[in-house]
Parts: sequence; structure tokens; C-alpha cells
Amino acid sequence: MDSLIKNIIEMMKIKSISGNLTEINMVFDLIEKLYVKQGVVVHRYDFENASPVMLLANCDGFDFDVITIGHIDVVPAKDNMFNPRIEDNRIYGRGGLDMKASVAVCLETLLYTLGKNIKFGVLITSDEETSSGGMKALQKENKINAKIVLDTDSGDLTHLTEKYKHPVSISITAKGENAHSSQPWNGVNAVNNLINCINELEQYFPRFEKENPPQNTWVDTMVVTAVNSPTTYNVVPAEAVARVNFRLTESTPLEKLREILETATLKNGCVYEILLSSCGVYMNADNPYIKQYLSVAEKVIDTQIEISTSCGATDSRMFADKDAVIIMHSINGKDLHGDNEYAEIDSIFALRDIQKAFIDSLL
Repeated sequence: MDSLIKNIIEMMKIKSISGNLTEINMVFDLIEKLYVKQGVVVHRYDFENASPVMLLANCDGFDFDVITIGHIDVVPAKDNMFNPRIEDNRIYGRGGLDMKASVAVCLETLLYTLGKNIKFGVLITSDEETSSGGMKALQKENKINAKIVLDTDSGDLTHLTEKYKHPVSISITAKGENAHSSQPWNGVNAVNNLINCINELEQYFPRFEKENPPQNTWVDTMVVTAVNSPTTYNVVPAEAVARVNFRLTESTPLEKLREILETATLKNGCVYEILLSSCGVYMNADNPYIKQYLSVAEKVIDTQIEISTSCGATDSRMFADKDAVIIMHSINGKDLHGDNEYAEIDSIFALRDIQKAFIDSLL
């Protein structure tokens, strides 16, 4: 068995579910055992309120020509999914596609760069499936920089992701005045105020549902994810709270969203709070480095690679405001987070060959 596949399987056997620090550190220990050779520099970061992060590099310092980014935490699964198996040229098991196979590819590329005139690093997080708290904590230190970021948690072998949306989560709180529900004219219904506020926001962010999908998914979206009013059945509620999640394209910066929220909440007797906001990743496939990568990759796999966008979010956003060129490209597989998750072995080898060829093209 090829050593790359063997290493992937060994990593997949460890139940590094997000939050399980013992198992997460077991994976990091295994990575050190497998990949720390002469010339590899290792940094492990532990945080008080976030999961650990690991950085391996072929050089000292924190300014890289190329850095890869990935994660070794996984979502929960049945026990048998941590006994990976190979079938029909696929690796079945939790973490194969998402994303220990891609992390192992990047580590192989790190070894390939040893002795070459290029500063290369592999950044590995361990809570991407939940909060990305480790990446946020590391970002506050603001010491890791890179000209090019290879994000192998995005796209697949024949699709390069050009853009990721900006996720923003907020709470909206509406205030009212209690009264007996038999005499609603004596109170102010906070739920009604909340509904009116949400309706106002939907003038800017139209409602999309299964029966009403957008023609183009690269569009701003708003979803009400929770509503609560802490009162009994026969009382006009004096308070109501909603959780709302936005996914923003580059056409709606955070400042514009704030203006919209200010107008809608003030008009309807509500207040809002931003609970979470990171940033989007908005690349351009015409960037010279991305075009160079595409040329190399298409030559390796002898197939044209399509440009796509994603409605989700990615840890590579840490580098989005640092003028780094983020190249989002990964392996093939299916059933992400499902009971039949698998990664295609041929695509694993192809991504390894692409990364090595891209490194050579930069020398």
C-alpha cells in the first residue's frame, strides 16, 4: 500500500471529533511521528478557550511563499466509520473526504519542498466543524503571512472554488408590553414587532425556499434560524427574540448590512446584536497565480477545471484580508458528513501531483 494512503488510514482511525481534545492531540502526535523529518519545523498552539492549531514548515519564521490550510477534526459518526476500508478504489470512513486525506496530501507536499528555494507551510486546525475558534485565536496573533494559500477544503478535482460568502449571525430582540391576551389592546405585542422587522429585512434579502430557489446561488441570503418568546399562552408577549443568519456576497459589505439592520430594527421597535461575523473570500480566477495553478492542474489531470462559488465558509478567510491569493481546490468524494463518506484514491494522488508540479512552477 502506498505510504500516503497508509498514513491517511492511520489518521482516520482516530476519533478526532470536534471538541475531543485527547483524540485531536493524538492526530497531531501521529502527524509529528509521520512527517517531522530533518528540516521540518513544528509549532503547536494551545489556547484557553479554543482548540489547538498545528503549523509545520520547511523554514523558520512565519512569512511563507505558500501555505496550505486544512483541519483534522471530524463530525460525529458511528464507530464502524472509524475503521476505514478501501473498496472500489475509494477510502470509506469518517474524515476521508472531510478532510484528513487532503491534509495528508499537503504534508507530503511539505516533505517535497525540503531543500527547495521556497518557504512552505502546512496549517492544520482542529475545530473547523464547530466554531473555528482555534483559527480565530491564531488570527489575533497576526503573525502568519503567505503570498499564496492552498485551501484543500474547497472545490474538488475538476472544480476550483473562486468565492466563499461572508457569514454573519445576529440576534434581533423586540420589546413590547404585557397584557392579558383577551385584551390585546392593552399591550404591545413584541412578536408582531419582530415579525414586522423580519418582513422589512426580507425587502433587502428575499426569502428563498425549496419551491422558490434563486436563479443564481451567488446571491445574498437571510435565514431566520430560531424564534423565541418567553411567555405563557394567554399573555401578550413583552419580548421576542430571533436568530438570523446572513450569507453575504461581495455586493453587501458588513457596513451596508449594519445600515439595513439599523433602519429595520429602529422602525419596528427592535434592537440587534451581531453574534458572529468573519469575512468572505472573494478571489478572481484571472489572478496570475490562480491561472498558473489552473494551467498546471489541467495538465496533470488532462481535464478542464471549472470555476465555481460556494455558499458556505472556509478557514482560509484568515488570509482574505492580507492580500493573499487563496486557491481553493481539493479531491473527489461523496457523502460528506454522511454514513457512506468516501474519498477517491485516484484524486488523492492527482492532488499530490498537482501541488508538487505547482511548487516546481514557482521555483
